[in-house]
Amino acid sequence: MSRVLVAPDKFKATLSAGEVVTTIARELQAAGHLVDGLPLADGGDGTIDVVLDHGFEGRETPTVDGQGRPRTGVIAWRGDEAIVEMAQVCGLATVIDLAPDPWRASSLGLGLAARAALDAGASSVTLALGGSASIDGGVGLLEGLGFTVLDRRGGQVTPDLAGLVKAHAIELRDVGGVWRVLVDVSNPLVGVQGAVRVFGPQKGLPPRDLPRVSAAMCRWASLLERVFAIEIVSTSGGGAAGGVAAAARAALGASIESGAEYVAGLTRLRERVHAAEVVVTGEGAFDHQTFGGKAPGLVIDIAREIGRPVYVVAGVSGLAEGEWRPRGVAGVITCSDLAGSSQVARREPARWLAAAAAQLAERLTPSS
Repeated sequence: MSRVLVAPDKFKATLSAGEVVTTIARELQAAGHLVDGLPLADGGDGTIDVVLDHGFEGRETPTVDGQGRPRTGVIAWRGDEAIVEMAQVCGLATVIDLAPDPWRASSLGLGLAARAALDAGASSVTLALGGSASIDGGVGLLEGLGFTVLDRRGGQVTPDLAGLVKAHAIELRDVGGVWRVLVDVSNPLVGVQGAVRVFGPQKGLPPRDLPRVSAAMCRWASLLERVFAIEIVSTSGGGAAGGVAAAARAALGASIESGAEYVAGLTRLRERVHAAEVVVTGEGAFDHQTFGGKAPGLVIDIAREIGRPVYVVAGVSGLAEGEWRPRGVAGVITCSDLAGSSQVARREPARWLAAAAAQLAERLTPSS
């Protein structure tokens, strides 16, 4: 039997990475395999859960969700280092009970939680930016930290996309601390692959509003560059979380880093791949975005580099065999194929994931 590393990300909106590990491990262990389970994240949903399993301590803080409603957030602490996960504080999952409202969705909660971390003594703050609900360019983040963003009349704008459109000036504030943002995309702030064009529709922005909002984001980019004397328009990853990464880079001097790489280092992913004979990863949707900064894409790359066969278990796949096999993937099993459709699979995700894991176990177990 094989030593198998099971290292998936979450199945978004259905199963956590920990639940995915447990389900797959159960089937593999029943077939006699030795399993090393490693839930992963890449800066999005579940990042806090992962870091809390690897040396950090969670502390609650009052903040607001993606639509400004009071919410209790969790800050992960290790010494004077703090990590705030946007998805957990004010991300899409916090407003799933409401109709999409891209004009009022805000990153304010992230700023408030980060401010609380500083007030509690953090000298280093990491913002994990995946799973956002907003495309406010980071206006909410800055106002939550104490910056004042003004319109042409000198009034403070609202901390959302509606405020971004009116932004004309920024009053500076020295917030202190060393800042880092973790991203799972490489999109720049503006342009065809920028925050508005790519992520706006995902947050509910209708096509008719794209030109107006794109123009507003370009003005915001110019304002950030002028006020903070830094070039951020074409910065890789600046468009993450609807432009929050670019605002953090400009106003806070934050470094923009791969969330998947950060988690890989924290969890000793490379060492654990090396110790395994077979690697299994997965996520809800296995597609081209997987290789654009997502955790499963990094797992696949590491397995190929080290020379370990890697299998993918996913909710659905948007890739043909000719696209994944050249990357070193030995096989792909999807819940949607087994269930007959993605809709059926999503209604009972645990059941169909278990079925996919059982099929994987059959592939890995030599017939007698």
